[in-house]
Amino acid sequence: LLEEAENERMHLMTALQLKQPSRLFKWCVIGTQGVFVGMFSVWYLISPRFCHRFVGYLEEEAVKTYTKCLEDIESGALEHWKTQPSPEVAITYWNLPEDATMKDVILAI
Repeated sequence: LLEEAENERMHLMTALQLKQPSRLFKWCVIGTQGVFVGMFSVWYLISPRFCHRFVGYLEEEAVKTYTKCLEDIESGALEHWKTQPSPEVAITYWNLPEDATMKDVILAI
């Protein structure tokens, strides 16, 4: 779960580099993460099996989301991601070439 948490953190860091959200939004994300970690920890003490299954469901949804994202890149809805440069944090984390695009990031994820 710790490796998965680090991976999800890198997804968030990549998204934050793309959008540059406001300070309020960032604090809302931090607050939500704090609440989630607290609740998840309690649930993990009660039922680790439930928590592992929950993470599995989240991963299934992530696969669907990133597959849809790739479809949108190819169909033209997100066509600019074919050429938009990847954030440096994504290039470093996923060991991408220096000229990587957002499409390369989605494929790496």
